[in-house]
Amino acid sequence: MKVIQLANALGAEIRDVDITERLSEEDIDSIRHIWHQHHVIIFRDVVWSPDQQLEFAHRFGELDNHAATPNDRLDGYPKLLEVSTIPKNGNPSATRTAGRDWHSDYAYTNRPAASSMLFCVEKPDVGGDTMFCNMARAYDDLSDKMKGVIEELHAVYDFNKVSSSRDRTRTNLAEYNRINPPIAHPSVRVHNENGKKALYVSERTSHFDGMTLEESRPLIKYLCDHATRPENVYRHQWRIGDLVCWDNRTTMHLALSDFDPSERRHMLRATIQGEKSGFIVEPVV
Repeated sequence: MKVIQLANALGAEIRDVDITERLSEEDIDSIRHIWHQHHVIIFRDVVWSPDQQLEFAHRFGELDNHAATPNDRLDGYPKLLEVSTIPKNGNPSATRTAGRDWHSDYAYTNRPAASSMLFCVEKPDVGGDTMFCNMARAYDDLSDKMKGVIEELHAVYDFNKVSSSRDRTRTNLAEYNRINPPIAHPSVRVHNENGKKALYVSERTSHFDGMTLEESRPLIKYLCDHATRPENVYRHQWRIGDLVCWDNRTTMHLALSDFDPSERRHMLRATIQGEKSGFIVEPVV
C-alpha cells in the first residue's frame, strides 16, 4: 500500500490496493490508520457496483440509511445517497446544488456522520471540484482563551441553512424540517476513535445555544474563516472512478459551483454513522 500526500494540511491518495476485492482486516486497519492521519483519503480508477461500494464502506462502521433525507436515496439502495445534477422523475434534482457551503455531513441530525465515502460516476468536463479543510488543526491553532470559550458553547444546526434547501419544493422542505428540527451539538467534537479534538462549527450553524443570532454571527464567521484559510485546505479535482473518503469528525468540505450546470455531475455517497449527540432546541428567528 503506497501513500501519496496531496496537501500539507490534509489529503492523501492510497495506491497499490484493490478495494473492489474483500480486503483483510489488516488492510482495513492500515487504511483506517492512514485515514486518521490524513483526514481525507482518495482511491483512483475504481470500477465497481453499488453493492461493492456498500460492502467496502461497511467495513468501517454502521451505515446510515439516510432517513434524514429520504428522497435523495438511490432507488433500491437506501444506504447510498445520490448527489446529482441529473433530473429525477421529470423534476430537477433536489441535490443539484448540494454541499455549496462549508459543512460536515448530517450535522443537523442526532447522529452526525462519522465519515463519508463519495464515488464519482459522472463529472463535468471542467470544474465540479470539492474543497476540504482540517478542523483538528483549526482547533489546535486557536488561542487557549478561545478554546476555553468555544468549549463552553453548543452550535445549533438548522436544515434551512443547508445550501440545497432553496432548491427543494415547499412540501419537501417542510418534510425535511419536520424530520430534522434544529439541534445543538458541542462546538468542539472529540473523535471517538483517537480522542482528537476538532472545531465543530460550520456555515450551517445558525447560532450558539443561549445566544442571539446577532451575538453568534461574528463568532461563527471568525471560526469558519479561520478553519478555511488556504493553508488549511485541500482542493480535490475529480476524475470518474474516484472514491473520496473524509472524516466528518475532523473535516469540513465545500462543493464548488465552478462548472456548467447543464452538464452531468453524478456521485454516490455511503455514510458511516457517528455517535448519538446533541439536543433539540426551539427555532430562533
